Amino acid sequence: MIALLLLVACPPDQTFNPSNKDKGEGELEPDIEIEPDSLTFEELSPGSEATQDVKITNKGDLELHITNLVLSGTTAFTVGTAETAATIAPGQSINVPVKFSPVNPTDSASLIVTSDDPDSGVLDVPIVGSGTIPQIFVAPNPYSFGQVLVDCKQEQPLTVKNVGNGTLIVDLAVTTAEGFELETEGIPAYLGPDESVDVNLLFNPPGEENYGGQVWFTSNSLVETTTVPISGSGTLDPNVTDEFWQGDGPWDRTDIFFYVDQSCSMADDQDKMIENFSSFVETLEGLDLDWQIMISTRDSGCSNTGILTPETSNLETAFLEGVQGNGGRYTEAGLTVGAAALEEAQPGGCNDGFLREDSKTSVVLVSDEPDQSPGSYASYVASMQASAPNMAITAIVGDVPTSACDSADPGYGYYEAALASHGAFLSICEQDWSGYFDAIATLSSTGQTDRFGLSSNADAETLVVTVNDEVVTSGWTYDEGGQAIVFDEDQMPAPGAHIVVEYSLPADCAE
Repeated sequence: MIALLLLVACPPDQTFNPSNKDKGEGELEPDIEIEPDSLTFEELSPGSEATQDVKITNKGDLELHITNLVLSGTTAFTVGTAETAATIAPGQSINVPVKFSPVNPTDSASLIVTSDDPDSGVLDVPIVGSGTIPQIFVAPNPYSFGQVLVDCKQEQPLTVKNVGNGTLIVDLAVTTAEGFELETEGIPAYLGPDESVDVNLLFNPPGEENYGGQVWFTSNSLVETTTVPISGSGTLDPNVTDEFWQGDGPWDRTDIFFYVDQSCSMADDQDKMIENFSSFVETLEGLDLDWQIMISTRDSGCSNTGILTPETSNLETAFLEGVQGNGGRYTEAGLTVGAAALEEAQPGGCNDGFLREDSKTSVVLVSDEPDQSPGSYASYVASMQASAPNMAITAIVGDVPTSACDSADPGYGYYEAALASHGAFLSICEQDWSGYFDAIATLSSTGQTDRFGLSSNADAETLVVTVNDEVVTSGWTYDEGGQAIVFDEDQMPAPGAHIVVEYSLPADCAE
């Protein structure tokens, strides 16, 4: 049987020509040629199948021995032969059939051919296929109203979007949670690619207690039922006090983890990271940090290239190979990969040695899609902080709630996780990323944040902010959409500062 590895490969920019080799006069040797050098399957509907052949020819003078054929990629592709080895006489060819049945809107893989050709012993044929697959995405997910006055109805739209490329049919939206209701006038909904509909979630707490439950959406997406955890609490007291402590850096050493989405649309963003890596290292050195870097794009979270340090030979090449690694099932679920990577950094894990005592841990997540992890962002933040208490997330993703470019969707999941961990959000839509790596390096050394998320929606006119028991009336703003206090760069609270935010709950109840 042919081993199917859960890896994802995008077509490289360059192609190979394995027959162009120098051969000394009088030498006899096999000479492999593969045609075509890549396969592209046109768009198919779910359940349909197409087959293309890869032709392997021996252009040499001796028998060519194919010792292994391995398909590296998603289960959307299979090889239509059970044979993994073959002998090809000079001038002869064999055909290897590759079958495709779509699983995702875009599937990618590689056919890896191993032979005894002395110059091209291992070659891979990139394979890409697309399917008309609908895919549902709901944001925000999860959502908490925080505290709400009893019998004072508050509302929050839940945006249901089709992030696939087939027609999404959302046929049901329902909740049975006490105190919550849905306005579902737009359901059922028939959504084309990138189309969305809002479903209004209402919370009207009947008493002074905590409430919670779920909203269920059913659709023709691959995952038929999508669940959104919801929560809130009722109160008769309109006054709320939130407390925060600023990070207590600076740190002398830092452990920096990178996850980079491996979907094909990310090629330009991967290039931006590689272009700025050398200056990033210079910034780390300028901060006099004892640093190490790890990259993982694997479902397991295990490092692509091991732990990189200032002593690593060919450091930039190793970083490039890590960033342009292989993905898998979770190639668009960076929170899942990040949590797994830090868990595997515990003693005995595959990343043992990455997390060091008294070291700041920075988790950098880069994607042009929302996080598609199966759990809530809060659960992954909690998991990462359990592994590395000083952890903070920097998310380089699409702007929220509306992306600033067509090449990226809003980075829901990543955005909330960055705020919850007192990290940073950086827009993937920016063309110049040089300042981004300075920000990552600074966060890795200081650990301070300029943003403090509130537990409940605030009446903006009632906000009172104190830092170390002194009322601060300027140098900050209230981000109502993000429900957070944001300090100006030159007014950011000092390490270890105690921040208290007092406010009243909104009294303007929804009808």
